[in-house]
Order: sequence, then structure tokens, then C-alpha cells
Amino acid sequence: MKLFKKEEPTKAQLERGVGILDSLKVVINVLYALMIFQVFLILPRPDDPELQYYSLAQIFSDNAMKLVVIVVGLILIITYWIQFNKQLGNLVRSSPTHAALAIIQMICLMLYIYFVRFDMEFDGMTLALQMESIFLALAGFIGVYNWMYARKNNLTSDQINESEERTILYHILPEPIASLFSLPFASISPAAWSISFLVVIPLGYILKKIGVNRNSKISDKKK
Repeated sequence: MKLFKKEEPTKAQLERGVGILDSLKVVINVLYALMIFQVFLILPRPDDPELQYYSLAQIFSDNAMKLVVIVVGLILIITYWIQFNKQLGNLVRSSPTHAALAIIQMICLMLYIYFVRFDMEFDGMTLALQMESIFLALAGFIGVYNWMYARKNNLTSDQINESEERTILYHILPEPIASLFSLPFASISPAAWSISFLVVIPLGYILKKIGVNRNSKISDKKK
């Protein structure tokens, strides 16, 4: 016997949920745009008085490792942005809990950018790299949990079926797992840490296959 009966949301709650979702889209997109802008500010500036270069090629060759870290960060942030918009595009409303988790996810990504700047200043400091991995992983896993929360609490659109919802779940898992995987490589070298993120490619393939197989099994059971 259930002690608590799950109540259907009232019309007022549904309307508030739609309003929260609209506000969340604006806030999150602005924050992502600002983060991408901050990443570009880390690049060597031509007006920096400490730069003593004679060619653009020399600037990039002397800062090759820093540029690799920036490119990795930029790719991951854009990936999270695309994933986030894909999730929001399949929601009909949000809730205070869902919105709060989304904001916490953004805070984790902003802390990641904060430690990227430390990494640049101290030439691949191990602690900075480790913090980058941790906050990237936290951001990703919070996003995964938030999608599961949205599914459980009927925030998703009726136009998307359970199979598509599971597919999205498997699509957003590789990045946080790769971030967690990269953590021990920070103790080896910045190059090893950056290269370790390539594991996201086989992870994406494997999780996609798992998702397809699971959806096929569930479809067969329903038949």
C-alpha cells in the first residue's frame, strides 16, 4: 500500500512550469555564450606586453599545449550546450528542482573555466587539471540525472516516446564518463590528460550500441 499518492499537477503548476522553462532557456543560453567568450579571452593577446614574438606561427608553437587544453575545453562546452538544448527542446515545462539542477550544472561548468585559467597561468598544474576533470564530470552527471528527473516527473513532451528518451540518455553519458576517466591522467602530464579525452569516441559508439540493443529488447518484449 502506498503511503503517498502522487498528485497530478494543477493548471497553475503547469503554467508556472512553462514559465520556468522559458526563463531557464534564456539564462542557460546566455551563460553558455559567456563561457565560450571567457575561453577565447584565455588565448594569447596581441597587445600583451609580455609577448615578444615576431610571427603568429611562433606564438602558437610556443603555446601549443595551452591551445590544446583550450580547444578540448571549447569542444566539451559546445557539446554540453548542444546536449542541453536538445534536452530542453524535448520538455514542455520545468520545475523548481529541475531548474535548480540546471543552474548547479552551469556553476560546475563555470568552475571548470575557472580552473582552466589556473592551468594556463601555472603551465599545466596537476591540481588544476584534476579540478577540470572533476567539474566537467559533475556537470555531465548532473545533466544525466536531470534528464532522468524530467522523465520521471513527466516534464518531457508527449511527442517524444520512451525509446527516444532512452536514446538521449545514452547520448549524454560519454562526456562525463570521459571526464572521470581523464582524472588520473592529470598526474602524468597535460598532454596525456588532453589525449585521454579521446576515449569519448569509443565510449560514444559503445553506449549508442547499448542503447539500440536495449530499445530493441524492450520493443520485442512489448510485442
